[in-house]
Amino acid sequence: MFTSKIYSKWMKEVQFEKYEDMKEVLPEMKGRILDVGIGPGWFEEFFGIETIGVDVDKNSKARVIAHGDFLPFKSEVFDFVVCLDTVHLIKGSDIERVLKKGGILVVSHFMREGEDVEKKLLNIFSKFKLLKKKVAGKREKDLVLVMQKGPVV
Repeated sequence: MFTSKIYSKWMKEVQFEKYEDMKEVLPEMKGRILDVGIGPGWFEEFFGIETIGVDVDKNSKARVIAHGDFLPFKSEVFDFVVCLDTVHLIKGSDIERVLKKGGILVVSHFMREGEDVEKKLLNIFSKFKLLKKKVAGKREKDLVLVMQKGPVV
């Protein structure tokens, strides 16, 4: 039987594979870090970092229960925002609002055949400069974009 405990263990392994691949494109994560859609906190566990986690799920590791489109923070207070496997559920404009000018956004989206994920993400975050990109994962593949807030030239 495929119980939630087994599923959770399998999913954690799949996510850790993706994080391992992400290492080569991620800049140093420092300053105030926000994780939009923190879930069980695997990103923080893998990288050994502290973040302010936001999630709608009361059973998540979130310090703040909120939706990614309605972040209860002042504008431009975070140096770094992570939004992994969650961006398809939000519009993204509130992420832009809470990230400082020059701040870094790391976003990932699962890849489906026939879908231009990169174009979709760049449309959502059109005011960001693309710094790096990477396809991460083996059993499941995500497109990971590392972007910087600021004017796109």
